[in-house]
Amino acid sequence: MPQEQVHVVIASSWYPNKYQEFVGNFVKRQAELIATKHHVTVVHTVSHPDQTDFNLEKNSSGNLTEIIVYHPRGGSAWKKFSLQKKALKHALNEVLDADLFISHVTLPKGLQFIQLKKELKCPWIHIEHGSYFRKEYWKKMTFLQKSIIRRTIKKIDHFYAVSENLKREILGHFPQSEIGILPNHIDTDLFKFAPKPSTEIKKFLHISTLEEATKNPKGLIDACRILTDKGLFNFHLAIISDESAKKWQDYVTEQNLDNQVSFDGPFEWKDLPRWYQQSDAFILNSNYETFSIVVAESWATGTPVLSTPVGIASKLPKDMGIQTKADSPESLAAAMEEIIKEERTFDSEKIRTSSMKYSSEKVLEQLESIIAKHVG
Repeated sequence: MPQEQVHVVIASSWYPNKYQEFVGNFVKRQAELIATKHHVTVVHTVSHPDQTDFNLEKNSSGNLTEIIVYHPRGGSAWKKFSLQKKALKHALNEVLDADLFISHVTLPKGLQFIQLKKELKCPWIHIEHGSYFRKEYWKKMTFLQKSIIRRTIKKIDHFYAVSENLKREILGHFPQSEIGILPNHIDTDLFKFAPKPSTEIKKFLHISTLEEATKNPKGLIDACRILTDKGLFNFHLAIISDESAKKWQDYVTEQNLDNQVSFDGPFEWKDLPRWYQQSDAFILNSNYETFSIVVAESWATGTPVLSTPVGIASKLPKDMGIQTKADSPESLAAAMEEIIKEERTFDSEKIRTSSMKYSSEKVLEQLESIIAKHVG
């Protein structure tokens, strides 16, 4: 473990900003976690059509400093890259040195990461969260996007993925890469176990952006319709999202499910634990996930999950929840029915214990080990 504080510079393709409050919030949380031990500077550039000039915002709290530069978007790909490069120069005027550079999410800012490595002259660790390595997505990407990924990966000093699932997909394209595993973390003091309330109505929870192609909210609602068609009404599904849910609220009404399905959010991270604690099961109905922090949060509260085989739930242990089939409302409805009829029960304390490998303490131990290894 490093005994002395070092200066870590973090950059990411996704990071919370005034235009997108929640994007990349897991990167911000990791920056805050590292800042409990070291000096951390986050460098982030944001283009937006409303920006007519360059505007630098700098915020400091304890060991963490965030430097965000807002800049015009530009028309052509070359103009966009040129403006992004200029914005990065503005940010680097505030950074004197660095002992370690950590980047997150290759697209779209991989070339910016290469520039940061050149300017900072220190070891570079990259942590990948992106979904673009899966075969279906890779086929649809442009030549430019693939070129950015290839060029970035070639320059990275040390490469980590957030899950074994994602690691396997990356190796499918870059078999020569050496890739470690570094999961996202959860605050297990915040997401903690609480006894489940005993009620006749079984409560289910879903939290996501409701992005249609990946999160499959239609399948989630269709599963509820299958249950009511069978005469099962003693359940309720709470859907929480930080994006607009109007399309899906309208679909719920169309399916006569207003008594079974409700929508809420967005919420701050600190406000989410109670939703898990009051639920009998959490539902993840995604077609794809690289990690899925909501699964780890659910487990930390002792709540089982009903999940498709994605992210850290790709091989779901039977004592942690019920595995469902992707893009199959019938499979999800059958799993929900097992919970409603209490045909399957779970040991909440055991689930909580199993989740601790994603705790702040455990992940910080891994981060400290990585920092010690790469900062000589």
